[in-house]
Amino acid sequence: MPPPQWPGHCTTELESTALLCRGIRWPASPGSPRLALDDAEHRGQDVALEPATRLGFTVLPGRWCLGHQLIQDRNHRTLVPCPHEALIAHGTQCAACEAADQSRAMHDFHRSGRAGPGLRDYLGQPHWLYVATFAQGTTKVGTAADPSKWRRLAEQGAISARYVAWCPDGASVRNLEDLVTGQLGFTQQVRANSKVRGLLENHDTTAGLDALNAARAASARSLIAGLGPGILAGSHAVEETWSAPEQGRVLLEGFDAHKLQPYPGFLGEAAHGFEVAAVSGQVLGVRLGGQPEIFVANAALLKGRKLALGDYVTDSPPVQGSLF
Repeated sequence: MPPPQWPGHCTTELESTALLCRGIRWPASPGSPRLALDDAEHRGQDVALEPATRLGFTVLPGRWCLGHQLIQDRNHRTLVPCPHEALIAHGTQCAACEAADQSRAMHDFHRSGRAGPGLRDYLGQPHWLYVATFAQGTTKVGTAADPSKWRRLAEQGAISARYVAWCPDGASVRNLEDLVTGQLGFTQQVRANSKVRGLLENHDTTAGLDALNAARAASARSLIAGLGPGILAGSHAVEETWSAPEQGRVLLEGFDAHKLQPYPGFLGEAAHGFEVAAVSGQVLGVRLGGQPEIFVANAALLKGRKLALGDYVTDSPPVQGSLF
């Protein structure tokens, strides 16, 4: 893609109107995701990612810290913008915000026992253990607090997922998560790039991945059901299937038909413009130039970037299937 042209704008004007991107944000229950954007005064200027939404922007050089969270209790948390507006080389936080972030301790609380009062209250509510399978065939085990039960999986872009245990609190669910990883070998993290590659390098179908997920969820459920009361600590096995977002349907149809195309450019720099056709986790399925093909774009690359919205257009490349 050629360098962006900015007719009628200088770099200073672009910077003054640029919006800090926090990635794609999903609602707590099934509904439309939004591209989370903050202006210079930290006011939300989110863009709803409905089908046929036109989205055009240019990406300013650099990546910025996304701030840190303070947790008052299980229902209230405050996002604090980075006080230094720090540029960062990797991740989503500068060192100071990472140290101040009260949510980070939740991942190690079951081992360390260290957490502030607000995080302790958050971890004191019921949690769910799930098993999720992604497009490349990787299965992970993960956890979700009760209010985030659906959203946690929508954020991650799972193809298929099942809840395998209900737990009374955040410590017991993480103990089970570690146990499933140790006994069954399920990972606890799947990188965004591999999710995109999985959609494009299709070696299975959604039906096949669902069958794989059902089998792996059954093995996790069987393991949990056989544990003693002392290990379960009030938890119990459950059998419940997660409902994938309707907004991802077009991507899944393209996946099954082997018709998805790679987005022709790096979304973390330069200018882009397209029509949103589908959303799965932090992945966009987009159309270019009014053509029917669905191109897969990794919107996780936009986190921490500053975007200047505008009437930009990404040219549609030749698609092999359309040449015959």
